[in-house]
Amino acid sequence: MSAGDALVGRDRHRDKILHLLGRERLVAITGAGGAGKSALARAVAAGFDPAARLIDLDPSNVHETILSGERLPWEGRPPRLLVLDTCDHVVDRCVALVERLLRALPDLRVLVTGREVLSIPGEHVTVAGPLSAPDAATLFHLRSGGLRADPAVLARLEGLPLAIEIAAEHLLESGKLAEMLDNGTFHGLPAGPAHPARHASMRAAAAWSHRQCQPLDAQAWQRLAAFDSAFGLEEAERALSGHRAADAAEAVARLVERSIVLVDSAAVDGRWYRMPFHLRAFTM
Repeated sequence: MSAGDALVGRDRHRDKILHLLGRERLVAITGAGGAGKSALARAVAAGFDPAARLIDLDPSNVHETILSGERLPWEGRPPRLLVLDTCDHVVDRCVALVERLLRALPDLRVLVTGREVLSIPGEHVTVAGPLSAPDAATLFHLRSGGLRADPAVLARLEGLPLAIEIAAEHLLESGKLAEMLDNGTFHGLPAGPAHPARHASMRAAAAWSHRQCQPLDAQAWQRLAAFDSAFGLEEAERALSGHRAADAAEAVARLVERSIVLVDSAAVDGRWYRMPFHLRAFTM
């Protein structure tokens, strides 16, 4: 994937984060799995300072000495910007590391990515949401080498870059894409060697999110996955009725914090929520 392809529809988002880093010390990029958080963070780092230090915390990489605080995550002079990519599975340890570094180095900026934020005072959160319909069509066209998908079928991928890339990599024309989404086989399609293991397929992306959940939140996820469109808090309360002791609003809030349930930005008459299609399919 070229850098240009990876950032289709993200130029404004990149510029917004660069502006934030000009005046804030800690910025988090959050969003659903496959939303392109890592690519966006790399583009921001390149635009902020080519000498920025980027640490990929994917489980396939070993950073025990860094996360334990045994050594600094760089050699020599501190960088202007430290990027901690994929903090989901080591949130507590990232919190401790970031707090220590921000106290010790007043000129340091930190950019983190993950499906949930660190919740450190002063953290500014920006969400990598779905691509617009035109941007989704552009990404599919670029990644497929010129293939065009029917907009109605492409819309079923909900603007999620990873899903669009998988469809494009397999050269799925509209009819085949619709069929595979209907029968669930799309979720197991491999994403290709350029993607990390957690993004090996849409099913793998969902499984990664599921592993980060506490049992009660995983159970709430399963109940709310029954909604195939946007839902309000009243509908969530009915779905979770008698299911758990916690208040439904708290359950929804925790799933929102983990980017499992998203706030529907298109809603104009109140607060509505939705769950990405691959997360709904994972528990069904």
